[in-house]
Amino acid sequence: MSSGSSDPQVHRLHLQEALQLAREAQEAGSAPVGAVLVNAQGAVIARGRNRVAEAQTAEHVGQASVAHAEMDVFFGVGKLEDPGTLTLYTSLEPCLMCGGASALLGVGRVVWATDDPWGGSGRLIAWSSHPAMQETEVIPTPDPELEAEGALLFAPEAKRAFPEEGWALWRGRYPRETEGVQERDPEDRTPRV
Repeated sequence: MSSGSSDPQVHRLHLQEALQLAREAQEAGSAPVGAVLVNAQGAVIARGRNRVAEAQTAEHVGQASVAHAEMDVFFGVGKLEDPGTLTLYTSLEPCLMCGGASALLGVGRVVWATDDPWGGSGRLIAWSSHPAMQETEVIPTPDPELEAEGALLFAPEAKRAFPEEGWALWRGRYPRETEGVQERDPEDRTPRV
């Protein structure tokens, strides 16, 4: 299990960086999701952001449905050394692919700023009952201010990319943050999530 800090200020610092990476992803035309991987000493060892709508490079997987922020981190860092001591911070609750990868890789802790009531793994993966995932500590939305910031950032993407059922879940979970969100372009259904 991760021996990283449980200090809310440490969580805040790394979640702020993940949110900044999410804004960079959005500016590059991808979904606004960012992530950082932190070692037991609190040093960031890898940074990632969603790159689904970006060209693939030698350094980053891109133009692929698996080019999520968390996967960008894992591809970038390569083989994890002592993964149980690592903490993955992400701006948005990881999807099934990214949450599952985090746990199966043995990451000790996963912390996210904003819940994803449609596609998040937190309510879908039985972390405590899956043998490979029992050692992963999960800390959802430890900072209400950053949770709201992340929801405001991702809400337009949720409206654009998710089916009506998913958008309804977002509106129910984050009514203030989704109020007045306009779909960007009704013709643009390019997968960016």
